[in-house]
Amino acid sequence: MLKLIKLIFFIFSLSSLSASALGENTTKQSSNFRWSLDMSSRVISNDNDSFTQNVVGLDIHKVFSNENGDIGTLVFQPYWVNFDNKQNTPYCFDGKDSELTWRIANFNLTTLSKGGFNIRLGHFEVPFGLEQNIDTNGTTRQFSFTDRGIKADWGTSINGVLPRFEYEIAVMRGSGNDYSTRNDPYIVAARIGTPSHENLVLGLSLFRGEIQSAIRTTKRERIGLDIAWYRYNWEFLLEASAGNNEGIQVANAFTEVSWRNLNESFHSYMQIRHFQTEANDDEKGSAVNLGANFNLTKRLILSGEWKKPIGQFGSQSEHSTLTFQARYRL
Repeated sequence: MLKLIKLIFFIFSLSSLSASALGENTTKQSSNFRWSLDMSSRVISNDNDSFTQNVVGLDIHKVFSNENGDIGTLVFQPYWVNFDNKQNTPYCFDGKDSELTWRIANFNLTTLSKGGFNIRLGHFEVPFGLEQNIDTNGTTRQFSFTDRGIKADWGTSINGVLPRFEYEIAVMRGSGNDYSTRNDPYIVAARIGTPSHENLVLGLSLFRGEIQSAIRTTKRERIGLDIAWYRYNWEFLLEASAGNNEGIQVANAFTEVSWRNLNESFHSYMQIRHFQTEANDDEKGSAVNLGANFNLTKRLILSGEWKKPIGQFGSQSEHSTLTFQARYRL
């Protein structure tokens, strides 16, 4: 609770400082600074477990510049997460109901070669697949990171945007939210793809690491292909990967079809996930997700998702899960 009080005090101190500093006559230097207070409450319910997740955090985006151009970009997103009535909280919570977590917290140095060769340091998303170009942080809509066991991590990368392709190659700690050397975790990951602003985006990814868990590390290797195609109000996504977990061969596929209205205040999607692993006997399963996001106002976003596993999907049973979230950004 003390950490939460300190975080809230810091947020409101920063908001008062930035408001007085910026004023109505925003300068070129200050116009590169954006911040918001992000709050959400999520209810997740199925036949086995029903709980609430409450989140309050800070979202800061700052571009540092001089007379010669941009120097680099800082993204700082500390979030306080609280679970109510959840049976098992993530291992990084150490058995507690609340914890300070990190979404993105890094500095990307972009001044070396006009964006073609950058150096990133801090906490950022593991460069693999669709996660690289589409931000799903804080939303009910998610992609395939659970297959690799980690979404974001502490580390460093080289990255860049060139006329014909974009790339990021990262070496990371492998411990997720907290920087921990216990059991020597690590990640080496990379993605190279066509420019993300085009209507058709193709990407190739590699992943190798030992991911820290509550008890030990788990060795995972993946090679993946991702495709994104944008056509009018429609978005078509596909990601396929194969590799092994501790030497056991696995394969995963993810596809999504989604639609947005003209002003992008409403977004609906359907996802199909499939996995297969070769253990003693071949195990495989699928899941269907139906979801939607609705921007009720510029600040208030309502979203929901219904998930139905078909067969034994990972460690989950065949029970369907319903998720509803209200998110407010100030």
